[in-house]
Amino acid sequence: MASLVPLPPFAPASESWDSYLARFDCYLQAHELTAVSNERKRGLFLSLCGPEVFETARALVAPEAVQATPWETIQEKLRNHYAPKPSKIAARHAFYHRNQAEGESISNYTTALRQAAMHCEFRDLDDALMDQIVCGVRDIHLQRRLLAKPDLTLQKAIEEAVASEAAERSAQEIRKASSPCLARKPVPVHHEEASSDEASSSEDDDVHQTKRERRKFQQKSKGQPECAGCGGNHSRAKCRFRDAICRKCSRRGHIAK
Repeated sequence: MASLVPLPPFAPASESWDSYLARFDCYLQAHELTAVSNERKRGLFLSLCGPEVFETARALVAPEAVQATPWETIQEKLRNHYAPKPSKIAARHAFYHRNQAEGESISNYTTALRQAAMHCEFRDLDDALMDQIVCGVRDIHLQRRLLAKPDLTLQKAIEEAVASEAAERSAQEIRKASSPCLARKPVPVHHEEASSDEASSSEDDDVHQTKRERRKFQQKSKGQPECAGCGGNHSRAKCRFRDAICRKCSRRGHIAK
């Protein structure tokens, strides 16, 4: 049998524990070792994980010898050490405060939200992702268009955002080609936030006013009650924003109207 190519050791500063275990599983698959005994998997892992992880494993299972400890026990103890399960509440708090960063593409923003949602235990992940994309995008004009769509889904929100991003890039290229002056002063992909509190507040007010007008129109046309959480034409219990963090007052359970 040909010698095995070594698996790079775990580096806590640059890789998550779950990622390293996934790489170890891929290593076993690549060398057709997935069907071997747990004793052999344990031996392979302890030989490849690096001195830091090896010493940590020894300490965690002491006084039992690490090479005699069941493979499942070693995995559990190392996972609890390197990747303890975070609080669901803390994870959701971080998720609802994850807004699109300056210069961050919609694709990267969506990926970041999926990573932030890993420990949130949402009942409907797509719905939560859609809500935070709408609330967290930097482009105020895109946000208004998304808010105006009554049948919005996660897929539609992503497609609309990606198309808007591509259109903005194309418009920049056209402006650069038609005006040398603009070529020297490129327009940013995302709209910059106002530099003063007053300008930022005015921008937020525009969004909230648009949402209020849309909800009033829907309520008048359907004769349904207004939700206390978001002002929509549905009951409070069915509001998708019941766990959201308001960007205006930072309180949970509603969004600014």
